[in-house]
Amino acid sequence: MDTETSDTAQHEEDERLRPADVGSRVSAILAAAERAAEELRAEAKREVAELLGRTESDAAARISELTAEAERTHGDADEYASDVRLAVDTYASQHRREAEEEGRRTVAEAEAQARAMRETAEDMARQIEGDARRRVDELRQEIKLLEDRRERAFQSLRDVAAQLEDVLLRPRVGERVDQVESRELRSALDERA
Repeated sequence: MDTETSDTAQHEEDERLRPADVGSRVSAILAAAERAAEELRAEAKREVAELLGRTESDAAARISELTAEAERTHGDADEYASDVRLAVDTYASQHRREAEEEGRRTVAEAEAQARAMRETAEDMARQIEGDARRRVDELRQEIKLLEDRRERAFQSLRDVAAQLEDVLLRPRVGERVDQVESRELRSALDERA
């Protein structure tokens, strides 16, 4: 009865510590880590593409809006200058000169305002574009860090697998040489199967 119990315990221990099982578990862990890293990389690329698309459309819309506003202001100023010129034609020549001068000042101010608005819009577009580039760079750095972490994890798992293999193939205390050889032979046959 004692021999049967020890054989059963030995068989259960051999079943638990099969190198092939450990190797398949390690392979499964490595495959899961690889899939997780691939998903993270794909998500980061999607975020970058979405961010660039939004940034470009936002910048284009803002530039169009500011340009249209500047053109409206410029058009309003031109219209105002024309009205002033027509009205001052009826006045005396002194009033006419003063009115024309005021009209020119208004146009100059409107053009200066339009230039300032256009420059502001261009500055904002450059800033948005710079922010997008920085975000892309940050995402690239995050991807690289994740890839480095994945590589370290793979290396750690390989080291653990090698240590497990050493432990599984090392003779146990009190085990006879023929038992060790028998266990190694079973292990080798299991790996070939």
